[in-house]
Amino acid sequence: MPYHRVEHLNHQDVRITELVVHSFEMGVYLVEADYDGRRAFLVDDSNKPQRFSSVEQVKQALDRCTIYQAYLVHQSAYDEMCGGPDKVDNTLKVPLYVQGVA
Repeated sequence: MPYHRVEHLNHQDVRITELVVHSFEMGVYLVEADYDGRRAFLVDDSNKPQRFSSVEQVKQALDRCTIYQAYLVHQSAYDEMCGGPDKVDNTLKVPLYVQGVA
């Protein structure tokens, strides 16, 4: 499985094509980056998805690299829980402002 690490990406010469911050319940954010033709999640030193507690924390962790596009993505299971159809895509994808966006 391909992966990226913050310490490898957070440099002035790094250009991230697209950064996707996935928002989950309980204030957990996982980050997926498209860099150098590889789309992958950021992982920690144990090779597990790196967890962030806010969008601001993500921005601070990647404050040196250039990001061309950034989005916050959230999917809700509440439609299914309320008796709605199971197969409806309710993905919300919102553009993010990130310092250094080209």
